[in-house]
Amino acid sequence: MVVSAVMAAAVLFIKYALAAYNPSCANNVVTYWGQNSWGGAHLDDPDHWEQPLASYCEDSTFDVINISFLTNFNLTGLPVLNHAFHCETTYNYTNTLHCPDIGADIKKCQANGKKIVLSLGGGNIYTYGLSSEADGQAFADTIWNMFLGGTHKYRPYDDAVLDGVDLDIESGEHTGYPAFINQLRSHFDGASKQYIISAAPQCVYPDANLGSTLSAAWIDNNYVQFYNNPCNLANIENKWNFDYASWDKLAKSNPNSNSKMYVGLPAGQGAAGNGYMDIGTLQKDLSQLYSDYASTFGGIMLWDASWYTNNKEYVQGLSSWVKINMKCGNAPAPTSTPPTPEPTYSTTS
Repeated sequence: MVVSAVMAAAVLFIKYALAAYNPSCANNVVTYWGQNSWGGAHLDDPDHWEQPLASYCEDSTFDVINISFLTNFNLTGLPVLNHAFHCETTYNYTNTLHCPDIGADIKKCQANGKKIVLSLGGGNIYTYGLSSEADGQAFADTIWNMFLGGTHKYRPYDDAVLDGVDLDIESGEHTGYPAFINQLRSHFDGASKQYIISAAPQCVYPDANLGSTLSAAWIDNNYVQFYNNPCNLANIENKWNFDYASWDKLAKSNPNSNSKMYVGLPAGQGAAGNGYMDIGTLQKDLSQLYSDYASTFGGIMLWDASWYTNNKEYVQGLSSWVKINMKCGNAPAPTSTPPTPEPTYSTTS
């Protein structure tokens, strides 16, 4: 009875919360789809693996979904994607995926007001990097033509046009990323839609792979991963480990005067090595950060979508709380908060 009541309350709050991404709001919720992290630890339970992309666009839980990952830049050929089990068909005589079903889901999600963004990189041992300005510019042209508003013989999602690019860069040469972003933005000029450029640095400041890019190039959203490191959000009271102020300062100094900070969090107990918190403590800590850094606060990022199915009460309850309690534009501060669901845990095999 308690679980049913909490779920009903969470669904009610989500129903009436803002349903679409707004860059001026502090209550956006972002996730990553395509790596099935829950399924990787539960190989014998495919019924609970990550669902098709469109499944995560049917309610207001998420505003932005980053499709992960483009793992091999292959600068002398065609880039290579990895979407776990979701798509395994390639164009003939290439290693480039052709995923018409994902393309159709992208359109469905966009019709529901979601922003669907391509994420580059990933944390495993992949082959990517941009070692020069020339590499960055050329690769930006490739991304524009294959995934965004350009044209190309090989478009992995057919005529679906993604809403931007995310940099989850955790290895490789990184000199060329500012030029990559600048070249992308030259394509965005005059485009019929607004594109997002985001990054997902580790919480250790400055980030070893994206530090210079984040200070020099236009970034709309910084999805800082406050997990998997001693600087995770659970250490918010430890000034030697947790350093949000430096990230806030970085966002304020970005060439984009509206650059936003997002608190990156694991969406389930096993989604990261550390950083998963009970929702009551998490709400308290997020409220503190929002109060102290309201001008750059954009919302939260949750890794990853596969945990929505397997930790739904927690994820949906957290999303609804953020949407109710964080302001959007000049909206008045909330006068009440939704019920606090207890965290739920997936059973192991």
